[in-house]
Amino acid sequence: MPHTDANTSQPPQRSGRFWFDDGSVLIGLMPTVYKVHNSILDRHPAKFAPWVLDASDPVALALSKAIGDHTVPIIAIPGELGTAIEDFEVLLAYLYHDPYSRPAISFHQLACILRASSPRQLGLTSIFEFATREFADLFPGGPLPFTHRHSSEHLEEALELALQYGVESETKNALLYTVATSTNFDPKSEYDPSGSETHHTSSEGAPHPDLSPRTLHICHRLLGSLIEDFTPVLFTVCAASHMACTDIIADHWMTDVITPALVDSGVGRPLETLALIASLSWSEWGVCNECVESKKAEWNDTAKDVWEKVGGWVEEAEREVRS
Repeated sequence: MPHTDANTSQPPQRSGRFWFDDGSVLIGLMPTVYKVHNSILDRHPAKFAPWVLDASDPVALALSKAIGDHTVPIIAIPGELGTAIEDFEVLLAYLYHDPYSRPAISFHQLACILRASSPRQLGLTSIFEFATREFADLFPGGPLPFTHRHSSEHLEEALELALQYGVESETKNALLYTVATSTNFDPKSEYDPSGSETHHTSSEGAPHPDLSPRTLHICHRLLGSLIEDFTPVLFTVCAASHMACTDIIADHWMTDVITPALVDSGVGRPLETLALIASLSWSEWGVCNECVESKKAEWNDTAKDVWEKVGGWVEEAEREVRS
């Protein structure tokens, strides 16, 4: 039977939080041992079954002796999975108090549950699906949410979780777009693939502590693709159905579209910039209602096109990092 040998230098110790005298199974995540009720594992028997130790297993005997409990089966979580004790205890709390839901569940709790239940660790499918759904609610994909921007709180941590633990593509792309376009994710451009390959070692030039070099590279590539794609759109005056309306749009394009975009880095935030363009006072400036509605529909379609391209750009960047 597989078993964990992580932290073998530390003696096993009972959990102060999850040790129930009437518990029916011991779970070892060394050096901590939990005595819990087997009923909380009933939805995931196939996953935990391979980790049940035979009573004669030396690890089981040693653990039972150290803990002073010889009465119940023992499950030893393999140390190579890398499951953190804190993450596992939040997961146990979820199992005992299912279901968590926002706002009752904090981002920190959600991150712990996502990591521990992921295919990379314990592989608890239904719980992982719950966590990814919660992430999708926090960071929805598609062009419209970005007109109001996602919350900046926990943004970088959420992105790393999305990239490492396989949340759905819409959520991952939403986080990548938000970080790449609205944060100073790499102040010294140390991981810009179009720039110098020399990395600074001083604290002043260090990359954002929450973002890995791989993530920084992907963000640079995505931002570069967004700018390259949107620049000709931004600097081209849109033609309306009527010449008079086209002239009005042209008169305002530089002062009310291009200049604000340049001041506010709008060329690198196409979804927000397109939403801003659509919200301008075109009717008050004299553009007829027919042309206003037609242009708004066109700008919305352009935003949808940009969002559809984001997924392809992200895939290209990820392939480049792997190569």
